[in-house]
Amino acid sequence: QGVWNLQDTLITVLASAFGVLVFVLLIYFVYRRNSPRKGKKKNHGREFNRERVVSATRRFANSNSFRFIAPAHLAKNGAAAKLDAIVVGYFGVLGVISLGYSGEIYGDPGEETWLQVTGDGARTRFENPVNEAAAAVRVVRDALFGQKMKKVPVEVVYVLATPDAQLAVPRSMAPMRLKQYKALLKKDKYLEDCGLDLDTVEKALREALAE
Repeated sequence: QGVWNLQDTLITVLASAFGVLVFVLLIYFVYRRNSPRKGKKKNHGREFNRERVVSATRRFANSNSFRFIAPAHLAKNGAAAKLDAIVVGYFGVLGVISLGYSGEIYGDPGEETWLQVTGDGARTRFENPVNEAAAAVRVVRDALFGQKMKKVPVEVVYVLATPDAQLAVPRSMAPMRLKQYKALLKKDKYLEDCGLDLDTVEKALREALAE
């Protein structure tokens, strides 16, 4: 009888251990399903990694004693420009648009919007950055024209802040990667002196900032 009691006790212990194991595994799989997995790509929108682009721009401005404005949301003559940063240098004005989209990006020159397709199949339309940059140039120029500054060179670039995004757009209009943008800032054209008064140009742009 003692043997039978030992067997019953052993079966009970094993059954209890098995039940605990099943419970622990159930909790584990529920946790894994509801928690982000390592290596799983997250879906990101426009604002993701913006600070990386802004920081690179700020360092460029500070290292050259240029003027820096961020964020730079301008409004002039009924039009608006949502720039993430502006640098005012002796070379002119450089505006920057940061794009934090992940996944796959599709776009063509003539389209009003581009398409983001993420890993889970979500599809998001956003403004064609080529058109957005061109419109921003016009807003910056209008702000300067209003202060009698008509010969200030103005450039607006758009930078892809997400390193793993895949681009399906013509090479000539594709956003720059952050690494390419940093290389651009080292070009000699940004060391040219057009004889600008930085304080005056900065003041005109700050007066056009949207409240």
